[in-house]
Amino acid sequence: MKFKLALIIFFIVLAGLAGVLWQRQKYSFVRANAAPLGTLQTMTVPPQFEDESIFLTPINFSTATPTTEKVTGITVPHHLLATDLIANAFKFAASSSPNQILLISPDHFNLGQTDISISLSDFSTVFGTLDTDKQATQKFLNLPFVNVQNFFYREHGLGAELPFIKYYFPSAKIIAVTFKESTPKWELEQMVEALKKVLDKNSLVVQSTDFSHYLTATNAENHDEQTVKVLQSGDPEQLFLLNQPDNLDSIACQYVQMRLQNEFFSSKLQILGHKNSQDYTKQTVDSTTSYIVQAYVQNN
Repeated sequence: MKFKLALIIFFIVLAGLAGVLWQRQKYSFVRANAAPLGTLQTMTVPPQFEDESIFLTPINFSTATPTTEKVTGITVPHHLLATDLIANAFKFAASSSPNQILLISPDHFNLGQTDISISLSDFSTVFGTLDTDKQATQKFLNLPFVNVQNFFYREHGLGAELPFIKYYFPSAKIIAVTFKESTPKWELEQMVEALKKVLDKNSLVVQSTDFSHYLTATNAENHDEQTVKVLQSGDPEQLFLLNQPDNLDSIACQYVQMRLQNEFFSSKLQILGHKNSQDYTKQTVDSTTSYIVQAYVQNN
Protein backbone atom coordinates (compact mmCIF):
# COMPACT_ATOMS: atom_id res chain seq x y z
CA MET A 1 0.00 0.00 0.00
CA LYS A 2 2.80 2.36 0.94
CA PHE A 3 4.59 1.50 -2.29
CA LYS A 4 1.49 2.35 -4.39
CA LEU A 5 1.04 5.64 -2.53
CA ALA A 6 4.68 6.60 -3.07
CA LEU A 7 4.37 5.69 -6.76
CA ILE A 8 1.29 7.90 -7.15
CA ILE A 9 3.03 10.84 -5.45
CA PHE A 10 6.08 10.34 -7.69
CA PHE A 11 3.99 10.54 -10.87
CA ILE A 12 2.08 13.62 -9.60
CA VAL A 13 5.36 15.45 -8.91
CA LEU A 14 6.76 14.34 -12.27
CA ALA A 15 3.67 15.61 -14.07
CA GLY A 16 3.88 18.93 -12.22
CA LEU A 17 7.52 19.44 -13.18
CA ALA A 18 6.74 18.63 -16.79
CA GLY A 19 3.97 21.21 -16.76
CA VAL A 20 6.24 23.90 -15.31
CA LEU A 21 8.95 23.22 -17.87
CA TRP A 22 6.41 23.34 -20.71
CA GLN A 23 5.02 26.66 -19.47
CA ARG A 24 8.53 28.14 -19.24
CA GLN A 25 9.34 26.99 -22.75
CA LYS A 26 6.05 28.39 -24.03
CA TYR A 27 6.58 31.71 -22.22
CA SER A 28 10.11 32.04 -23.62
CA PHE A 29 8.80 31.35 -27.10
CA VAL A 30 6.08 33.97 -26.76
CA ARG A 31 8.54 36.59 -25.48
CA ALA A 32 10.95 35.89 -28.29
CA ASN A 33 8.32 35.94 -31.00
CA ALA A 34 5.71 38.42 -29.76
CA ALA A 35 7.26 41.43 -31.47
CA PRO A 36 9.85 40.62 -34.12
CA LEU A 37 12.30 43.37 -35.08
CA GLY A 38 10.55 44.04 -38.39
CA THR A 39 7.21 44.41 -36.63
CA LEU A 40 8.66 46.83 -34.10
CA GLN A 41 9.94 48.98 -36.95
CA THR A 42 6.49 49.31 -38.54
CA MET A 43 4.42 49.67 -35.35
CA THR A 44 3.50 53.11 -33.98
CA VAL A 45 3.67 53.50 -30.23
CA PRO A 46 0.23 54.69 -29.03
CA PRO A 47 -0.04 57.86 -26.94
CA GLN A 48 0.07 57.39 -23.20
CA PHE A 49 -1.92 60.59 -22.65
CA GLU A 50 -4.81 61.50 -24.95
CA ASP A 51 -6.11 64.71 -23.36
CA GLU A 52 -4.68 67.72 -25.22
CA SER A 53 -5.49 70.08 -22.35
CA ILE A 54 -2.87 68.40 -20.14
CA PHE A 55 -0.25 69.90 -22.45
CA LEU A 56 -1.95 72.88 -24.11
CA THR A 57 -2.82 74.55 -20.81
CA PRO A 58 0.80 74.87 -19.57
CA ILE A 59 1.98 75.66 -23.11
CA ASN A 60 -0.50 78.55 -23.42
CA PHE A 61 0.29 79.88 -19.95
CA SER A 62 4.07 79.50 -20.17
CA THR A 63 5.93 82.57 -18.93
CA ALA A 64 9.27 81.61 -20.50
CA THR A 65 11.00 83.59 -23.23
CA PRO A 66 12.80 81.65 -25.98
CA THR A 67 16.53 82.27 -25.75
CA THR A 68 18.48 83.46 -28.77
CA GLU A 69 21.41 81.26 -27.72
CA LYS A 70 21.84 77.72 -28.96
CA VAL A 71 20.32 75.19 -26.54
CA THR A 72 21.73 71.66 -26.86
CA GLY A 73 20.08 70.05 -23.84
CA ILE A 74 17.26 70.42 -21.34
CA THR A 75 16.39 68.44 -18.22
CA VAL A 76 12.68 68.35 -17.42
CA PRO A 77 10.34 66.55 -14.98
CA HIS A 78 8.13 63.67 -16.06
CA HIS A 79 5.78 64.29 -13.13
CA LEU A 80 2.79 65.90 -14.85
CA LEU A 81 2.06 67.87 -11.71
CA ALA A 82 4.93 70.08 -12.89
CA THR A 83 3.83 70.69 -16.50
CA ASP A 84 4.51 74.41 -16.02
CA LEU A 85 8.21 73.62 -15.60
CA ILE A 86 8.23 71.28 -18.60
CA ALA A 87 6.53 73.84 -20.87
CA ASN A 88 8.87 76.63 -19.76
CA ALA A 89 11.97 74.55 -20.54
CA PHE A 90 10.75 73.57 -24.00
CA LYS A 91 9.73 77.16 -24.78
CA PHE A 92 13.14 78.39 -23.62
CA ALA A 93 14.77 76.02 -26.14
CA ALA A 94 12.22 76.54 -28.93
CA SER A 95 14.38 78.82 -31.11
CA SER A 96 17.12 76.18 -31.40
CA SER A 97 15.06 74.22 -33.98
CA PRO A 98 16.85 70.84 -33.65
CA ASN A 99 16.52 68.31 -36.46
CA GLN A 100 17.14 65.38 -34.10
CA ILE A 101 16.15 64.88 -30.46
CA LEU A 102 17.63 62.36 -28.05
CA LEU A 103 15.04 61.61 -25.36
CA ILE A 104 16.48 59.76 -22.37
CA SER A 105 14.41 58.42 -19.49
CA PRO A 106 14.59 55.99 -16.60
CA ASP A 107 13.17 52.52 -17.18
CA HIS A 108 10.92 53.03 -14.17
CA PHE A 109 9.50 49.50 -13.97
CA ASN A 110 12.58 47.55 -15.13
CA LEU A 111 10.70 46.24 -18.14
CA GLY A 112 13.70 46.11 -20.44
CA GLN A 113 15.36 42.76 -21.11
CA THR A 114 18.65 44.67 -21.11
CA ASP A 115 19.91 47.61 -19.05
CA ILE A 116 19.42 50.02 -21.95
CA SER A 117 16.34 49.89 -24.19
CA ILE A 118 15.55 51.59 -27.49
CA SER A 119 12.62 51.78 -29.90
CA LEU A 120 12.51 51.59 -33.69
CA SER A 121 8.84 52.59 -33.76
CA ASP A 122 7.39 56.03 -34.39
CA PHE A 123 5.42 57.66 -31.56
CA SER A 124 1.84 58.85 -31.72
CA THR A 125 1.01 61.93 -29.60
CA VAL A 126 -2.01 64.17 -29.12
CA PHE A 127 -0.36 66.60 -31.57
CA GLY A 128 0.54 64.06 -34.26
CA THR A 129 3.17 61.44 -34.97
CA LEU A 130 6.83 61.79 -34.05
CA ASP A 131 9.16 59.98 -36.42
CA THR A 132 11.95 57.88 -34.94
CA ASP A 133 15.41 58.26 -36.41
CA LYS A 134 15.62 54.56 -37.22
CA GLN A 135 18.90 54.70 -39.09
CA ALA A 136 20.65 56.26 -36.09
CA THR A 137 18.87 54.16 -33.47
CA GLN A 138 19.71 50.83 -35.10
CA LYS A 139 23.42 51.49 -34.63
CA PHE A 140 23.05 50.97 -30.87
CA LEU A 141 22.20 47.32 -31.46
CA ASN A 142 25.93 46.71 -31.86
CA LEU A 143 26.13 47.03 -28.08
CA PRO A 144 25.28 43.76 -26.26
CA PHE A 145 23.48 45.56 -23.40
CA VAL A 146 21.07 47.42 -25.72
CA ASN A 147 17.89 45.89 -27.13
CA VAL A 148 14.75 46.96 -28.98
CA GLN A 149 11.77 46.81 -26.61
CA ASN A 150 8.02 47.28 -26.93
CA PHE A 151 7.13 48.68 -23.48
CA PHE A 152 7.63 52.35 -24.36
CA TYR A 153 3.88 52.93 -24.61
CA ARG A 154 3.68 52.66 -20.79
CA GLU A 155 6.87 54.47 -19.79
CA HIS A 156 5.74 57.84 -18.41
CA GLY A 157 9.29 59.16 -18.51
CA LEU A 158 8.81 59.19 -22.29
CA GLY A 159 5.05 59.72 -22.49
CA ALA A 160 5.15 62.95 -20.50
CA GLU A 161 7.68 64.57 -22.86
CA LEU A 162 6.65 63.33 -26.32
CA PRO A 163 3.69 65.74 -26.78
CA PHE A 164 5.87 68.73 -25.85
CA ILE A 165 8.51 67.58 -28.32
CA LYS A 166 5.95 67.25 -31.11
CA TYR A 167 4.41 70.65 -30.31
CA TYR A 168 7.64 72.64 -30.16
CA PHE A 169 9.74 70.67 -32.68
CA PRO A 170 7.23 69.08 -35.08
CA SER A 171 9.77 68.17 -37.79
CA ALA A 172 12.46 66.70 -35.56
CA LYS A 173 13.21 62.99 -35.54
CA ILE A 174 13.56 61.27 -32.20
CA ILE A 175 15.89 58.74 -30.60
CA ALA A 176 14.24 57.34 -27.44
CA VAL A 177 16.40 55.53 -24.88
CA THR A 178 15.65 54.23 -21.38
CA PHE A 179 18.09 53.22 -18.67
CA LYS A 180 17.58 50.87 -15.76
CA GLU A 181 18.60 52.18 -12.35
CA SER A 182 21.15 49.36 -12.17
CA THR A 183 22.92 50.24 -15.44
CA PRO A 184 26.66 50.02 -14.65
CA LYS A 185 29.01 52.88 -15.43
CA TRP A 186 30.95 50.97 -18.07
CA GLU A 187 27.77 50.50 -20.10
CA LEU A 188 26.97 54.21 -19.78
CA GLU A 189 30.46 55.07 -20.98
CA GLN A 190 30.10 52.92 -24.08
CA MET A 191 26.63 54.34 -24.74
CA VAL A 192 27.98 57.90 -24.57
CA GLU A 193 30.63 57.06 -27.16
CA ALA A 194 28.00 55.45 -29.41
CA LEU A 195 25.76 58.52 -29.08
CA LYS A 196 28.58 60.84 -30.10
CA LYS A 197 28.68 58.99 -33.43
CA VAL A 198 24.98 59.44 -34.26
CA LEU A 199 24.21 62.91 -32.89
CA ASP A 200 25.05 66.09 -34.74
CA LYS A 201 25.67 69.63 -33.57
CA ASN A 202 22.02 70.53 -34.21
CA SER A 203 20.70 67.77 -31.94
CA LEU A 204 18.89 68.44 -28.66
CA VAL A 205 19.18 66.14 -25.64
CA VAL A 206 15.95 66.00 -23.62
CA GLN A 207 16.61 64.38 -20.25
CA SER A 208 13.46 63.23 -18.47
CA THR A 209 14.34 63.16 -14.77
CA ASP A 210 12.70 63.94 -11.45
CA PHE A 211 14.91 64.63 -8.49
CA SER A 212 14.46 64.01 -4.75
CA HIS A 213 11.84 61.33 -4.02
CA TYR A 214 9.78 60.27 -0.99
CA LEU A 215 11.20 62.84 1.45
CA THR A 216 9.67 65.76 3.30
CA ALA A 217 10.03 69.12 1.57
CA THR A 218 12.72 70.20 4.04
CA ASN A 219 14.74 67.01 3.64
CA ALA A 220 14.29 67.15 -0.13
CA GLU A 221 15.67 70.68 -0.17
CA ASN A 222 18.82 69.51 1.61
CA HIS A 223 19.33 66.76 -0.94
CA ASP A 224 18.65 69.15 -3.81
CA GLU A 225 21.42 71.41 -2.53
CA GLN A 226 23.81 68.46 -2.76
CA THR A 227 22.60 67.70 -6.28
CA VAL A 228 22.89 71.30 -7.50
CA LYS A 229 26.49 71.45 -6.26
CA VAL A 230 27.32 68.37 -8.33
CA LEU A 231 25.55 69.79 -11.39
CA GLN A 232 27.34 73.11 -11.08
CA SER A 233 30.70 71.38 -10.67
CA GLY A 234 30.34 70.13 -14.24
CA ASP A 235 31.94 66.83 -13.22
CA PRO A 236 29.73 63.85 -14.12
CA GLU A 237 31.89 61.51 -12.02
CA GLN A 238 30.53 63.17 -8.87
CA LEU A 239 27.03 61.96 -9.72
CA PHE A 240 27.97 58.53 -8.42
CA LEU A 241 28.32 60.05 -4.93
CA LEU A 242 24.60 60.80 -4.97
CA ASN A 243 21.77 58.47 -4.01
CA GLN A 244 18.84 57.10 -5.97
CA PRO A 245 16.10 58.08 -5.29
CA ASP A 246 16.96 60.52 -2.46
CA ASN A 247 18.77 62.85 -4.87
CA LEU A 248 17.37 61.90 -8.27
CA ASP A 249 15.63 59.04 -10.03
CA SER A 250 18.24 58.46 -12.73
CA ILE A 251 21.95 58.97 -12.25
CA ALA A 252 22.33 57.26 -15.63
CA CYS A 253 20.33 59.90 -17.52
CA GLN A 254 22.09 62.79 -15.79
CA TYR A 255 25.49 61.20 -16.46
CA VAL A 256 24.77 60.79 -20.17
CA GLN A 257 23.48 64.36 -20.37
CA MET A 258 26.52 65.87 -18.65
CA ARG A 259 29.03 63.80 -20.61
CA LEU A 260 27.47 64.79 -23.94
CA GLN A 261 27.19 68.45 -23.00
CA ASN A 262 30.81 68.58 -21.83
CA GLU A 263 32.46 66.52 -24.55
CA PHE A 264 30.26 66.76 -27.64
CA PHE A 265 28.47 70.13 -27.46
CA SER A 266 30.76 72.16 -25.15
CA SER A 267 27.67 73.70 -23.56
CA LYS A 268 27.24 75.27 -20.14
CA LEU A 269 24.58 74.61 -17.50
CA GLN A 270 21.81 77.04 -16.66
CA ILE A 271 19.29 76.14 -13.95
CA LEU A 272 15.91 77.35 -15.19
CA GLY A 273 13.73 76.33 -12.28
CA HIS A 274 13.58 74.47 -8.99
CA LYS A 275 10.38 73.36 -7.31
CA ASN A 276 8.96 70.68 -5.06
CA SER A 277 5.59 68.95 -5.30
CA GLN A 278 4.81 70.63 -1.96
CA ASP A 279 4.70 73.93 -3.88
CA TYR A 280 1.58 72.77 -5.72
CA THR A 281 -0.60 72.25 -2.64
CA LYS A 282 -1.35 73.96 0.67
CA GLN A 283 -1.65 70.63 2.44
CA THR A 284 1.47 69.25 4.08
CA VAL A 285 3.03 66.46 2.00
CA ASP A 286 5.22 63.93 3.79
CA SER A 287 6.46 62.21 0.62
CA THR A 288 7.46 64.74 -2.02
CA THR A 289 9.17 64.90 -5.41
CA SER A 290 11.49 67.72 -6.41
CA TYR A 291 12.29 69.16 -9.83
CA ILE A 292 15.53 70.79 -10.98
CA VAL A 293 15.03 72.12 -14.50
CA GLN A 294 18.20 72.54 -16.51
CA ALA A 295 19.28 73.95 -19.87
CA TYR A 296 22.62 73.50 -21.57
CA VAL A 297 23.56 76.50 -23.70
CA GLN A 298 26.35 77.22 -26.15
CA ASN A 299 27.74 80.70 -25.59
CA ASN A 300 28.79 81.95 -29.01
